[in-house]
Amino acid sequence: MGIEIKTSSLADWISATQDKALSIPITLHTTSGSMLPVIRMEEDTVVVVPCTVSDVRVGDIVLIRTPSASAGVMLHRLFRMQNGQIVTLGDNLRRPDQAVAADALLGRAVSIVGLGKNIDCDSRWSRFRGKLIVRTYRLRPIVFLWRRGIRKLKRMIKHTKAHG
Repeated sequence: MGIEIKTSSLADWISATQDKALSIPITLHTTSGSMLPVIRMEEDTVVVVPCTVSDVRVGDIVLIRTPSASAGVMLHRLFRMQNGQIVTLGDNLRRPDQAVAADALLGRAVSIVGLGKNIDCDSRWSRFRGKLIVRTYRLRPIVFLWRRGIRKLKRMIKHTKAHG
């Protein structure tokens, strides 16, 4: 997932919070759609605080260091923790990401704010929703096909109205 830093540079934030003793939040904007619809690209502001592995639960939105992302970091849901590794999952993706070392964890989202949106990521509803998204990921191919079918049906109806 692409990230745009709003409050300070990411490198400065990482070095200032590396020991996790300082809880300095950082404000981010995403530049990809991997977390849609929960986080809208370049519209929603995500506030992330530094954390350790013991501070996160499956379903939490976490910021991790990963060489596969263009900015070197990725903001996805925590899918699984095992054997000292973290696996994440984008809400709008079909499969979990590759595992990374647990020390790649930089922080977790505490709030998502946007036009008509103010999500407290620590609320019971947000945590329940996160767990539900993670636990039902195997249904995603069906959901993606269903959404594609609905879009195709809408286009057909629109085309029929325009020509009929």
